[in-house]
Amino acid sequence: MLFVTGDTHGDIERFTGRETKRLSVGDILFVCGDFGFIWDGNDAEKKNLKKLKKLKYTIAFVEGSHENFGRINSFPEEEWCGGKIHRIAPNIIHLARGQYYTVQGKTIFTMGGGASDDAALSDTDDWWSSDLPNKAELIAGAANLELHESAVDIVITHEPSLKVKELLAVNSDNKIIRLNALNAFLEELAENVEYKKWYFGSLHIDKRITAKKRAIFSDIVEIHTDKDDIVL
Repeated sequence: MLFVTGDTHGDIERFTGRETKRLSVGDILFVCGDFGFIWDGNDAEKKNLKKLKKLKYTIAFVEGSHENFGRINSFPEEEWCGGKIHRIAPNIIHLARGQYYTVQGKTIFTMGGGASDDAALSDTDDWWSSDLPNKAELIAGAANLELHESAVDIVITHEPSLKVKELLAVNSDNKIIRLNALNAFLEELAENVEYKKWYFGSLHIDKRITAKKRAIFSDIVEIHTDKDDIVL
């Protein structure tokens, strides 16, 4: 079965709670960005990864806006269910940007990455330039969708589409809402691609936006493309 959750930020409790105990061999848990367990390789991180490797199910994550992209991209690249991944461990995979997978009979499109508020605090562009997909990745994603007749069952992203971000990304401290080329790309996807469910994690809220779109954070949701999702 297929499940999805939001940003985990290296929080091991998301994977050891009552909800995830229902997941078993063959199940896949998608993470909508900011996985957080591939950062600086310290002892605590190694200990948590060791725990994750013992889980019976597969963890499949897209990038968020707070990732060590160099470390993620250093893992072996291979093909999985028709698309490119980085293999972190036998049961942990990174889903590359703009890829199209067929998993348990469902088609899935992924586009990780997002704009980080912390970029404004940095004195270098080297780290933050990888946060957002580049032009080539966006073009490749569009080509993959076109190749599959602009239809997919499930969309997994970190950022929402432009209109959804404008509607929802208003928070209590009145930060400026930063829109970018990725949001525009995702808006084009929303308007021109036939999809059944779309999950995104960047806004850190658990909210069903429409019957098709869900903002997700701490919830763990059982994905159903032909009926309502089930929140564990």
